[in-house]
Amino acid sequence: MVRKTDISGNLVQFAWWALATIVFALVIAIRIRLLGIPLERDEGEYAYAGQLILQGIPPYKLAYNMKFPGTYAAYALIMSIFGQTIVAIHLGLLLINVATIALIFFVCRRLINTVAGITAAASYAVLSVSPSVLGLSAHATNFVVLFVLGGILLLLKEQAVTALEPSQPKRLLQLFASGLLFGIGALMKQPGVLFIPFGAIYIVWNDLNGRLFLNRMFLRILIFLAGAAVPLGVTSLILWRAGVLDTFWFWTVNYARQYGSLVPLSQAPQIFSRSANEVVLTAWPIWTLAGIGALTVWDHRIRASIFFLIGFLFFSALA
Repeated sequence: MVRKTDISGNLVQFAWWALATIVFALVIAIRIRLLGIPLERDEGEYAYAGQLILQGIPPYKLAYNMKFPGTYAAYALIMSIFGQTIVAIHLGLLLINVATIALIFFVCRRLINTVAGITAAASYAVLSVSPSVLGLSAHATNFVVLFVLGGILLLLKEQAVTALEPSQPKRLLQLFASGLLFGIGALMKQPGVLFIPFGAIYIVWNDLNGRLFLNRMFLRILIFLAGAAVPLGVTSLILWRAGVLDTFWFWTVNYARQYGSLVPLSQAPQIFSRSANEVVLTAWPIWTLAGIGALTVWDHRIRASIFFLIGFLFFSALA
């Protein structure tokens, strides 16, 4: 017998899906309409470095920048598939955006429920086309978010069965793959490195709650961190073989450290406040909805995920 509560729940879920479909269609239409807009400053830099890679010239040999080379490689891949044009680059961004929206849905559905996943995905879709966050430009941030979310989804799936099969080879391989995606995210831009300790801390938290033996927990953390180290290790080896490892280190570590310290930490609150105002005021209805959603922290499903949510928020702010 079908209960009225089941019918009401299905209707609510259908309404959310209908609204989200309209939002997704509008966002995709906007992106398609603006495929040909000129490249922004960073896009031009990434596109040039990507072109050099396609010509067999490694990063940091003819073109220099203080960012890790992952986004250069991503641009090279996009242009090798769609062509070396502005439209091709923004088409690649559109596909990355769609994939990111899908990952947000799956992550939030696993953490809370389907409606939360739909809401989060639709909200991100709208925010991601806002000029206040340079959402129409294929910045490194888009690539960081894509791979980190992929790593998080694998991590959540793995953690769901850890208590039953903590050391099963399939589980450990999934843990390694999660770390690998976190590592690729870090390779796109240095701030992405900060999500790796978040993943490790979340593993420790879940393993302690699952009362795993310390040796098993240590093994699992080691496998995750090994996966995260592979992308940067392989990249360093490739750059060493290309004869540009010293240049890479200078620009992405030494120079980047000096550049980052030009602005004193005391100015951080003021800069953050100004940037946050720009982002929030341009999409205040979504942020209002987020504020209302924060009031539901006492829901049992959200309480179960509160450590993840607060941790992810904290490390996202650090990044």
